[in-house]
Amino acid sequence: MQRHLLTATLAVLAIFATGRAMAQSPVHFTQGTVIPREVFVNDDKGSEVSLRALLEAQPGNINVVFVFGGGDMGANFPGRLWCADSFEDSHILRTLIGKYQGKPVGFVAIASAPVYHSGALGAKNRVFLDAADDSEEFQQARTAFISSTLAAKATGILPLQPYFDLRLHLMLNRDGKAQPGAGYGAMQPWFGAFRAAGETQFYGVPSYWIIADDGTVLAEPFRGNVYHPHGAEVSIRYTFADVDAALSGLLKAVKDAKAE
Repeated sequence: MQRHLLTATLAVLAIFATGRAMAQSPVHFTQGTVIPREVFVNDDKGSEVSLRALLEAQPGNINVVFVFGGGDMGANFPGRLWCADSFEDSHILRTLIGKYQGKPVGFVAIASAPVYHSGALGAKNRVFLDAADDSEEFQQARTAFISSTLAAKATGILPLQPYFDLRLHLMLNRDGKAQPGAGYGAMQPWFGAFRAAGETQFYGVPSYWIIADDGTVLAEPFRGNVYHPHGAEVSIRYTFADVDAALSGLLKAVKDAKAE
């Protein structure tokens, strides 16, 4: 009962912070919206796992979700991650986990597959966008991606067991030129909803999300850090201190609510 009351308190805080009611299936998830139960990621066997179920299984009522560019598929990039910006940003996750160890905060890391440039990493071009799940080429690419992401965990770059977004469902650019092919499967309303409105980069990773166990997004997502620009400029829009301040504030709100 107390867990549900605390979740309700966090939801109310999010609504007041945004000044709008929570929607079940927004085009772009943001503070105050609720992530639908249909949203899923994959485990290291490739099986679908409900993101909401992962959040509910974490300790406490508040979760930090790190969406990042995952394994380099054997290309031997720094940290074994294909996304250099995600490699740089991973220190925030490691520091947060160290600070909040033993506290009622959960952590989930989701590795985004290199769907737009798999050919540059030794796999067939567009394999994650076009190939069917049961095809040999997709299964080989999936294995290479998952195993290289787990290698990043083995080296300590990732401080926890990651989950996987094998088709870039969360960050899919639905307005871009590179759209999925027949093997991708049916398009769902939530595909691309973790992508920022107006995002100009191909992938839009990394990003940090603070989400309640009922799926409510409790703060504006932290995103837009560019450490290694490709034709753009270095842009640091958030630091550990920013994510920490938001998380600390929410934990204080929960503590105050329990004391009332």
